[in-house]
This record gives sequence, structure tokens and C-alpha cells, in this order.
Amino acid sequence: MRRTYSQIDMDERRRIAKWRAAGLSATVIAEKLGRHCSTIFRELSRNAFQDAQTPELSGYYCVTANEMALERRAKLRKLARFAHVRRSVIERIMHGWSPQQIAGRMRLERHPISVLECSA
Repeated sequence: MRRTYSQIDMDERRRIAKWRAAGLSATVIAEKLGRHCSTIFRELSRNAFQDAQTPELSGYYCVTANEMALERRAKLRKLARFAHVRRSVIERIMHGWSPQQIAGRMRLERHPISVLECSA
């Protein structure tokens, strides 16, 4: 049996928020949604709103959770974010290096930003 994973969408986040407000546990919510309980625990821990100044406002809110998740997914990739790494990779490709060689050399040099070679 093949497993597939789909991102939690806004509809599911609305249900999670409603059920959390009703006092249901993450395990029960996971059963109701047909998700693994670790998925719900991760969703609640990563996307819960935390307010240090007014802790009574902290909690899981579906709109805020959705924005946090979308922001995390929109992060640019390493080669787009770090120009010096991009230049180094492009230069080595121009000299005939393979992606595996580039990634391996960066590991050997203990480069602070690593790149992983892709396998097709």
C-alpha cells in the first residue's frame, strides 16, 4: 500500500481550531480528520500563535496558522538566498563538476551552507 501526504488546508485548520476550542485532544482530532496524530501535534506546535505580552491570547487560530504555514513554504531556496553559494555552484558546473562532486566538496570543506545533490 502506497502512502501519500497532502498539506493541511484551511478547511482542516478551521476544524482543528474549532475542536481545540471545544477541548478535544490532538489524538481525537487526528482520528476525526483521518490523519496521523503526529501530524496534528506538529501542526499545533508549529502554527500556534504565541503572545508574550498577553499570554491569554495565545492559542491555535486557523487564519494565523495558515499564514504561518504558507510563509514557511514560501521561503526561497538556498541558491536563491545566498548569492556566494550560487556563484560557487555555477562556477563549478561551468568547469564540468557534477552536482554530486559539488555537494561532496562542500561537505569536505565544511562549508556552513550545504547543498544536496538531486537524484532523478
